Amino acid sequence: MKLSKKPIIFLLGPTASGKTDWAINWQSQFETLEIISVDSVMVYKECNVGSAKPSNVILKKHPHHLVNHISLDSIFSVADFYNSALILIDKIHARDKIPLLVGGSMMYFNLLKRGMSALPSSNWILRDELEKKIHTDGVDALHTDLKSLDPKAAKNIDSNDSQRIIRAIEIITSTGMSLSESLSIEQTSELKDKYILMEFGIFPKVRERLHERIELRQEALVGDRLLEEIVNIQNIFDISSEHPAMKAINYRQGLQVVEGKLEKSQLFEKSLFATRQFAKRQCTWMRGWENLIYFDLCQTEEAAEHLKKQLNLHEIV
Repeated sequence: MKLSKKPIIFLLGPTASGKTDWAINWQSQFETLEIISVDSVMVYKECNVGSAKPSNVILKKHPHHLVNHISLDSIFSVADFYNSALILIDKIHARDKIPLLVGGSMMYFNLLKRGMSALPSSNWILRDELEKKIHTDGVDALHTDLKSLDPKAAKNIDSNDSQRIIRAIEIITSTGMSLSESLSIEQTSELKDKYILMEFGIFPKVRERLHERIELRQEALVGDRLLEEIVNIQNIFDISSEHPAMKAINYRQGLQVVEGKLEKSQLFEKSLFATRQFAKRQCTWMRGWENLIYFDLCQTEEAAEHLKKQLNLHEIV
């Protein structure tokens, strides 16, 4: 039977829940799967230690699209992810394979599922100018510029949120419309309109077990290797603390140590606290996720069996 819609698999989960292990396990059982990473930090080639990126050995055996995809001399925006993921999905389907999207960047998953406004791509020349202004005049000056361009947008964006301020100015100057007008433009179609969505979530029934996993893993993510990685990044790239990768958990705290703004002895606890808070926000996203099939941390095989049934149901194994 020829399917009118092709399948896509989502695997969501909070940090340290075992998403990579689950994806590898599933791919080992179902050879038709190709993994697409849904992670805003692993996408950068140079961010290895603090991002909990799979080892090169694992990536060679189980390739992950959008891991090691771009260098830190560029910024991989939400729109870049959205467009790249859609292209990959089509290419994977053209190979008669099934895309398995795996990660913890819930906003990325939500945009893929719901579609996004047809907003302009990043303007790197303008971004560079705006970031230089932040360094010379401070982020408050840029927020003042936004206020003159679009008072309503400035009111809704925190005066310290440089990333959102830059993006807002970029959209306003590129489109000639207010931010709210640009965002109100008809969105791209939802994935469920075009594909069969199979949505799985790793959700800890006992929060303490996730906290234990986070703490055990955190020791490997922060320490001398992370600090060396950050120093190397600074030596190679003219990169500021405003780069999205440097604002990510572990890198943000590690950079503070390198810059002398945080004691090295505080690195573990600060990054651990931030990671736990991040996991809490991820779980909140997942609670409100429509049509998500939940499995506990240890239910890898049960989830795989459920996936097998869904694939068999649609005659695609």
